Amino acid sequence: MRAIPVLVPQGTGLSESLVPFVEVRGVSKRYPGVLALDNASVAIHPGEVLSLTGENGSGKSTLAKIIGGVEQPDRGTIVVNGVERKIANPVAARSLGIVMISQELTLAPQLSVAENVLMGRLPRTSRRTVDWREMRRRARKELDALGVDVGVDVRVGDLSVELQQGIEIARAVSAKARLLILDEATSSLSEPATDRLLELVREQSEGGTAVIMISHRMPELYSTAHKATVLRDGRTIGTVPLPETPEQNLVQMMVGRELTDYYGRRDVTPGDIVLQVRDLASADGRLKATSFDVRSGEVLGIAGLVGSGKAELGLALGGAIPATGDITVNGQPLRPGDPRRSSSAGIGFVPDDRKRSALLPTRSVAENMSFPWLRTLTRAGIVPVGEEMRRVQSALSEYGVKTSSSSKRITLLSGGNQQKAILGRTFALGFPVYILSEPTRGVDVGSKTQIYALLQRLVERGAAVIVISSELPEILGLADRVLVYFQGAVHGEVSGEALTETVLNDIAISGHIHSEQVL
Repeated sequence: MRAIPVLVPQGTGLSESLVPFVEVRGVSKRYPGVLALDNASVAIHPGEVLSLTGENGSGKSTLAKIIGGVEQPDRGTIVVNGVERKIANPVAARSLGIVMISQELTLAPQLSVAENVLMGRLPRTSRRTVDWREMRRRARKELDALGVDVGVDVRVGDLSVELQQGIEIARAVSAKARLLILDEATSSLSEPATDRLLELVREQSEGGTAVIMISHRMPELYSTAHKATVLRDGRTIGTVPLPETPEQNLVQMMVGRELTDYYGRRDVTPGDIVLQVRDLASADGRLKATSFDVRSGEVLGIAGLVGSGKAELGLALGGAIPATGDITVNGQPLRPGDPRRSSSAGIGFVPDDRKRSALLPTRSVAENMSFPWLRTLTRAGIVPVGEEMRRVQSALSEYGVKTSSSSKRITLLSGGNQQKAILGRTFALGFPVYILSEPTRGVDVGSKTQIYALLQRLVERGAAVIVISSELPEILGLADRVLVYFQGAVHGEVSGEALTETVLNDIAISGHIHSEQVL
């Protein structure tokens, strides 16, 4: 493959060299029953920010893992700095200056924050013992640069997913990589933390570091990347400049078709009150007494920064954490604090971290789909297998879950199909209330539109839906009104013409509104 000259914008760290730092040529990779990559190629130059773009299952993460030494290609070549290389493992990749942050965190949960940040590079004293003071100092410096507010002596396993992601990023940046690969690195980050990371990416680029970004959030790509390489069905479709390429054109390259009516909003007149919440508070104090109602056919959006209490609201309503207060579903009281009671009352809860809280990772697609229904299917202690599989196949079809077999382990599905399976099994219960926490986190554009369409069907049939999301465009596109949380409490209810990103950001960041608009 011939290197292509790149026009270098003034004021960037892009190298004028014609030699890419990394060039992947004709790489293919097959897994059981799936051709993940089919003669894919990509090149990235020093100082360049490249977006690997495509739907889930397009091959983005597989290609990134091959460059990062996590996976080996079946065929094809990888050229690093003009020399053909075999990147046998992540250690070999790091020796070449390639550092990857994947969707799956690789931290040691039993070790401290500082030990994780400097893992493999712990400072030593003259006696060759670990210099603990210097380790803490260096770790603090790296974390402060990213705005990660966490003690360096805290055990990593006790931290939230967002803080762990921040530590993972700090570790990668401190390694002084020549190529930094970010695979959905912002998926668990709040908006301010995401902004800090993207600014860091720009700084790394200006310093000559090449960066590969994988993200389903278009604004991130358009504000940060110089160009995008689009993958579809494992093949390289093309490489286009950003931000010159219109988003609609990029999406069409990704999905191979034109997408219309992204959020699928339909006019539904809210009906009677279905869910009443009075003085609901979490036992740990992170969610302070909160009260609101949700009507049939209404979507209530919940916005706020990480730590604002919005995540705890979902957990409390779903019965996943100890809580106090009064909850009423269709006039029937529900005592909080038990997920079985919440489910029995008619609340369907989908948590934000599907891998930890929603999947049975060692089980099949069918088992993951059917386990919420087993109680209703059981006859004299026996589950009729035929009936179970009929319901599974019906749900797979209705909710658009793509899999070669329902007996396939669910972790082998793409993130979008895993999420559709989780949502589908919950929606199939026909509950009057649904709490969806980060429902499209780590999900591709095509799957997002399918999930939004499924959500609209819930609303049309009269369900009361609460959407908790860190993506403000998603909240604005789906919700009839929005509650904004700040420091554990509701600091604003926004609807109508006041429902803008500026207003929501004002309240989420400061607890009150700065703009001229009226709530």
